[in-house]
Amino acid sequence: MRLKRARRLVTILAGAACAGLLAFAGPASAANATYPDGGSGFDEGAEGWSAGGASCTPAELLCTSEAVYDTTTGKPPGSIAARTTVTLNLAGLFKGTATWVSPQFTIPVEAVTDADVHLDRAFDPGGLVDVEPKGTYTVTLADISAGRSTVALSGELAGMTPFGSDAAPVAVVAGHTYRLSIEAVTAQSTLALSLLSGTTNLRFDNVGLTVSSTGGGGSGGNGNGKGVGGGGEGKRESSLSDTQLLALLRSGGAGPIVLKGSRLLVKVNCPPEVRHACRIAAQGMLNRRRPATGKRMVKLGKGQARRVVLRVKPKARPKLAKRRRLLVREKVHAGKAKATFYRQRRLIRQG
Repeated sequence: MRLKRARRLVTILAGAACAGLLAFAGPASAANATYPDGGSGFDEGAEGWSAGGASCTPAELLCTSEAVYDTTTGKPPGSIAARTTVTLNLAGLFKGTATWVSPQFTIPVEAVTDADVHLDRAFDPGGLVDVEPKGTYTVTLADISAGRSTVALSGELAGMTPFGSDAAPVAVVAGHTYRLSIEAVTAQSTLALSLLSGTTNLRFDNVGLTVSSTGGGGSGGNGNGKGVGGGGEGKRESSLSDTQLLALLRSGGAGPIVLKGSRLLVKVNCPPEVRHACRIAAQGMLNRRRPATGKRMVKLGKGQARRVVLRVKPKARPKLAKRRRLLVREKVHAGKAKATFYRQRRLIRQG
């Protein structure tokens, strides 16, 4: 009888230990991050993307190509575009090219498990629909650290094409610095039988490189060679790194935020896996540099959640009235770990 009780106790303790390890390691293994700056939605501008070269050929045709920011069109509104305008074409076939280049970004030193480049794209042939222009795009991922580039994604659009999504897997190296570029080409495929003029737009939105990683792994090493299993609760607490905290924050879900007049209601939470109380400073942002609300600091126990009220800045109110999503920044301290976390969240209006 004693032997059976002893075996049962060993089984329970072993199961509890495994569950604890999985709870600590699991969320970190599911960490996702999108670059540059959480993904480029172009809601408020080009977000650090810059126009590269542009050209339109042959030279005898009166045509121009340019890389422009479009405030009115996107998914949601706001996108970058390659625009080609033809004012006179008697016989030749035109070809317009424009390029967009992203800001540089660095992949954290973590165990990368997966990566893909993705975007939304649309094509509008405008007044040139009779000559059947086609829009093609090529997305290149440049590894600045290694000095090499890879074509990550390409496609072709013809006729009036609404926004649709495209994605492809890529290989990245942790710790390397990268940059994305998009070359867009609009070319006429049918000779004009008379004078023609018009403008085409090849648009891009929600462009990014999403990287999945282990978030520093679930071993919980604290620099002294001891992992989670190296001792008691105190060692597990001290082992949480900045990277692991960020991974836990990214792996959690986030509900919508609510706008009531000049108040923004935002739910924040302290993941139970951090094993510490969290100090969270929340703030609504128009983009990563422009605040939409004041800040609010709260302290939550592990596993707790709370809705905080943020005051909308007067100058930001007209912009929030048009938004369907809003960026929320959370600066979180848990024990010795700290992380700054950005997430686009659905915006609901009440009252």
